[in-house]
Amino acid sequence: MKRFLSVMALLLVVVTAMFGAVFMPHVAGMLVAAPVVLPTQQIVFIRSLQEEYYKIDSWLSEAQDLSSFAADGQTLVFPEAGAFPTVYKNKTTDVDSVEPTETTYEVALDYYDSQNYKMRNINMHALPFDKMAYYTNKSANAIRLKEVNDAAYAYAPTADGGKKVVISTSGEVRNGLKMMTLDDVVTLARACDNLLFPEDGRNLVLPSDMWWDLVVNNTILKAQLGYQNQNGIINPTVVNYYGFKIHKASNNSMVAYDLDASAKAAQGALITGNVVPAGFMFCSTEVFMAGGKFDMYLLSKAQNPNGRADEFGFSHRFKADFTKDAQKYSAMIYQAKSA
Repeated sequence: MKRFLSVMALLLVVVTAMFGAVFMPHVAGMLVAAPVVLPTQQIVFIRSLQEEYYKIDSWLSEAQDLSSFAADGQTLVFPEAGAFPTVYKNKTTDVDSVEPTETTYEVALDYYDSQNYKMRNINMHALPFDKMAYYTNKSANAIRLKEVNDAAYAYAPTADGGKKVVISTSGEVRNGLKMMTLDDVVTLARACDNLLFPEDGRNLVLPSDMWWDLVVNNTILKAQLGYQNQNGIINPTVVNYYGFKIHKASNNSMVAYDLDASAKAAQGALITGNVVPAGFMFCSTEVFMAGGKFDMYLLSKAQNPNGRADEFGFSHRFKADFTKDAQKYSAMIYQAKSA
């Protein structure tokens, strides 16, 4: 019992440290072991370690991290400044005064729960890796992936209008959809300039297909691949052009556009028919992400005599949204269908 609690305490420290980091890419740790193990067990467990790998996108680190402002680990408080003062020209009488007032609103961090894992006593012997550590890390990754996808959907504008821009691609057709081009990036930049978007911190996040269409079909962007270390490995994820930091997202369906509704499709909508892939743009100064309270829940096998199993799961408070009470200064670019 003491040994179990010591191991779980160590795992809690490790996972807490993982959630404290700012959404940087990482690979699930694997502790490969030393004891004598049956060959069939090695085959089964090593294959299970290799069959699933998810890259956790780093573009979210471009948003403002307001975690330290969630004092209770659960809620953010945003004050919005009052209106501009009136400006008089050639006033000949006394200038009056106005007392500014702020509007304050609270944003509760969302609650993310991982499904509990049950580690039965009979399955915990002679393993070729630390099963508890592996599934602890897997739980943390699952929560992170869900949070990243939710952030992408929150940052993408619902529809065109106001301080929100929605445009379509205009390139050659591939698989029935028009490819992303540098001209499209210029069109987006012009629209942002005309609406006085902040010039610093413009981030364009494209699904993998759109990103590769943009990069490999343009000699200027393709040449940037040559700037990398000549070690035989090409793994670009970010390029900079026309004032945008252009990121490649690992998930091809984080955001989609509904052509029939002329609006962002429902989260998780299947990309088919008139629901097409889309990328989104956000300004670093206009959005935030915040991580709050992290909890681990466990029931040891000593407390679980019927199940003869250790059960554990995790929860994390997190929120990604706009700092103002609107989707101001955001954009989306979707893949237009061929005529």
